[in-house]
Amino acid sequence: MHLLLGTEGGGIITAIVQWAPLLIEAGWPLRFVLLSESKAAEMLRAAGLQVEIIRVSRLGRFTRLARELAALHPAVIHCHNPSAHLMAMTARRRLHARVARTVHADMFHEMRGTQPPWKIWLWKQTMRRILPRTDLLTVVSPHLIELLPGIRGDDRFVKVMPNGFDPDALQRDQTPLPEEIDQWLGTAPVVLAMGRLVAVKNFEMLLRAWAHVVREVPEAKLILAGSGPQEAMLRLLVDELGIGGSARLIGWIDSVAPWLRRAHVVAISSRSECCPMLVFEAMAAGKAIVATEVGGIPFLVKHRREALLVPDQQQHAFAAALAAVLSDPTEAAAMGRRARETLLARYDQHVVAAQMADAYSALGLR
Repeated sequence: MHLLLGTEGGGIITAIVQWAPLLIEAGWPLRFVLLSESKAAEMLRAAGLQVEIIRVSRLGRFTRLARELAALHPAVIHCHNPSAHLMAMTARRRLHARVARTVHADMFHEMRGTQPPWKIWLWKQTMRRILPRTDLLTVVSPHLIELLPGIRGDDRFVKVMPNGFDPDALQRDQTPLPEEIDQWLGTAPVVLAMGRLVAVKNFEMLLRAWAHVVREVPEAKLILAGSGPQEAMLRLLVDELGIGGSARLIGWIDSVAPWLRRAHVVAISSRSECCPMLVFEAMAAGKAIVATEVGGIPFLVKHRREALLVPDQQQHAFAAALAAVLSDPTEAAAMGRRARETLLARYDQHVVAAQMADAYSALGLR
């Protein structure tokens, strides 16, 4: 049983729906319990997964929740964020259930600058106590193991399990580009960036780098898709840099497929990433990647094979890498082909589903 708060990011749910239907098809009786109606619930239902909503008050999450979960008789409670993990550990004794946790991100990095120091300290102390007592811990990138409080890389219960991806999902989605955007792009080489418009994604650096790129490749166009608290600031920056003719912020998009089909390069400028879904989407579409060399990205793609990787926050190096790929379409296409080959071999959703089944089996479920 997967316990979700309902506030999990789209990337977490997208990762789950890659492999969960395959396990259900193979006979694993997975259930998804959320504490609120949300976009996460919509995404799970859209993937054909049954969702149960248990509404409890904030205080009731540690009392009534256990009673509600007991009626479902879970053998394993699989959690995807610290709060759900703490709730599951609190309820475990009453439920006689195992607890699994997938760590999707460097929580300390994401909390720093957004949470007060006391809350970060409390989170670290809580995780230091409950992580070693968890029955199964999976991380989407090996670098996370060293960042988790109380964990020393014991591979008996810590498994590196990157997110999986259906390599043919993008081909099945034949949504067209908006006509106005299609006309604006024309035959230009296109760079696509996408994500929440928040500081950690560092789209400010991307836009500043783009001002240098268009001096080298004046016909190129940049599409930035996403929404978030930095949207107004980024739009003002586009005007300030005078790049409105070659860069557009298009807001939230429901389907990435048409944008990836039109792109030549996918850009990831983040200060912190673990196992970004955009990397898999770019690989599936056979696109070259220019990304910052942070977190799990060097684990997923190799420099000069599937991507050009640039040190974190090196604006001029990032601009040079984008210009180099845009100026050499033959090599960009070759990187894209190698990226898709790597996806098929290492990150296909069937590969990840098999790894998850093995992990569940190791808990004595089969």
